[in-house]
Amino acid sequence: MRPIERGAVPTDTKGQPKQYRRYEQAKPDLMNRIGEYCSFCERFIPTSLAVEHIQSKHYQPQLERSWDNFLLGCSNCNSTKGSQVRDDVTQSNYYWPHLDNTFRAFVYKQGGIIDINQALNADEREKALKTLELTGLNKHPNAKVKPTPKDKRWNHRRETWDLARQAKTLLATSNNISLMQNFVVKQAKTNGFWSIWMTVFQNDPDMLNRLIQVFPGTCHQRFDSNGQPTM
Repeated sequence: MRPIERGAVPTDTKGQPKQYRRYEQAKPDLMNRIGEYCSFCERFIPTSLAVEHIQSKHYQPQLERSWDNFLLGCSNCNSTKGSQVRDDVTQSNYYWPHLDNTFRAFVYKQGGIIDINQALNADEREKALKTLELTGLNKHPNAKVKPTPKDKRWNHRRETWDLARQAKTLLATSNNISLMQNFVVKQAKTNGFWSIWMTVFQNDPDMLNRLIQVFPGTCHQRFDSNGQPTM
């Protein structure tokens, strides 16, 4: 899960914090800040992303139009999270991409699988598991909880893993490294699934920094000069 920097509430033409009459009006500002990607599964979705409420507007109606309660979500992540609506979906019980270094909490594997980083301590692992269950990102055909036919997130991750591996091979054999690097990061930006590209290129500091830079809204402060995640 890509750590992002959403920033403070945008300002209007008079320099005043925007007041959204409807929460959907925040979508262009969110997309401008953090890109056209689901904040949870990381898919690139230019047309059907929705404004996602971190804390349920059902239990916390005063936060329905609050910028601080907004992220972007795809239909699968939204519906999975929405099906578990309750009043304890608070910032302290889960990992959130705008607050935590979510990249260090999870491990991305071949086959479209997302797992918990076992280097975390016990409390962190529990928090990471709750986050996967809340969003349904731990669903795949061989998991205990399997995805519905409409939930293709795991398969899109699997396809992207294969694509990133092919790109890594092409880069290693290219006669024009700089040109190929630019091609790969553009392909990654268009395809989405930032964490998969970061995992596949984990031993290439130059590519890691390029990936951190090219995806809008990635929180640079979460990484060291070699592109490795920090606390």
